[in-house]
Amino acid sequence: MKSKSTIVVLLVISVVLFSFPLCNIVNAQETIYIRPDGTVEGTDKIQRDGNVYTFTGNLTGAIILEKDGTVIDGNGYTLTGDGADYGFYLDNINNSRIFNVKLDDFDNGCYIVSSSKINITGNTITDNNIGIYVDKSQNILINENSVIHNDGWNGYGIYLTSSNNNIISGNIVESNCVGIFIQYSTDNLITKNNVHDNYETGICSMASGNDVVSNNIVTYNEEHGIKVHLNPRDYCISDNEINNNGLDGVHVEWASNTTITGNQIENNSRNGICLYESRNNTISRNNIDQNNATGIYVTTYSYGNLVFLNNITSNNEYGINNNQYSSNNLIHHNNFIDNANQATTYLGEANTRGWDNGFPSGGNYWSDYNGTDNNADGIGDAPYIINENNQDSYPLMNPFDIHTTQEFSAIPEFSSWSFLTALFFIVTFLSIAYRYFFNQERKDEN
Repeated sequence: MKSKSTIVVLLVISVVLFSFPLCNIVNAQETIYIRPDGTVEGTDKIQRDGNVYTFTGNLTGAIILEKDGTVIDGNGYTLTGDGADYGFYLDNINNSRIFNVKLDDFDNGCYIVSSSKINITGNTITDNNIGIYVDKSQNILINENSVIHNDGWNGYGIYLTSSNNNIISGNIVESNCVGIFIQYSTDNLITKNNVHDNYETGICSMASGNDVVSNNIVTYNEEHGIKVHLNPRDYCISDNEINNNGLDGVHVEWASNTTITGNQIENNSRNGICLYESRNNTISRNNIDQNNATGIYVTTYSYGNLVFLNNITSNNEYGINNNQYSSNNLIHHNNFIDNANQATTYLGEANTRGWDNGFPSGGNYWSDYNGTDNNADGIGDAPYIINENNQDSYPLMNPFDIHTTQEFSAIPEFSSWSFLTALFFIVTFLSIAYRYFFNQERKDEN
């Protein structure tokens, strides 16, 4: 009996000892509230002046904001967590601002859900799993923050999901897993950010539309510089510097009506621009230079794309590669200069829309073209041969100004087979009609 009692006591002690540290973990993070009536609970280190709340010292734990129209001034102090939960938590909050706070060591440094007109400005957000998380919100401004080293198991610097009409501007986004991630969102502007040295992709968008990614510096990210995929719609990637990334400068998958224009795309470890299973996109007015593989790589049923007015220079494998069933793209008025191989297609497959815009508009400039121009019209007298099934019929004799204001009318997609098919049905219809009316007249005569 005594031994049984001893065993029971030991079991109870073990359970208590085991549970004690767990209780500490659950209760370790303090919680501070700014209540709907404006009162502050949980700390004496926040000074209130009307709707302005100013830190007077460093704080630990989460701050849950329950009041609209609030301004939180961190005054340069730090809000520190224990690796769990949230730094700032805003649920269904409007017209509020958080600035000049250092946020450190939370699961989500700043978590915003179902809110609008929130301004997150001038903060330093480091060593969280996710720096700033925005969900089901609109009219959020994330501006001039330093978002650094947020690299937990699914770490993101800035994460935007199911949110529309937001601006991410002027931030330093550095050394996170993914720098800026956007999904299921529309009509957002991502501009003037410095996105560099992230461990995966710099700016990544999934299943979003009508977003503009412009005037960013996107460099030295370990995977792609900018990636848009899973049916992005009407995307615009413009006027960015996209250099020295570990894979493609711009990587586009399953996209339509995306515009890639005015970018400087250099020295990326794979391709300058890659289109994968993407249709009806426009690539124009980019400088695509010295990428380790191909300047523009178009692959796997990517067709109906327009590639014009680009400088494509000194890329290590190809200037452009129309690869694997991507044979219906219109390519004209580009400057192909000093690429290891200027252009190729998959197994010599013909690019049916063509390598030129017809006469007298012209085709592309090829630095290795050796033809003549006897009539001095600026177009070579002989085609530029790409392979046995592809040629630029109207090669340009001189490089073309890619910043021209000249407008181009695209050659209509109307193949000879389409014409013959239409002609066959017209002739068949007329023959049947003629026979019907001829037989009807014979019956009337009888």
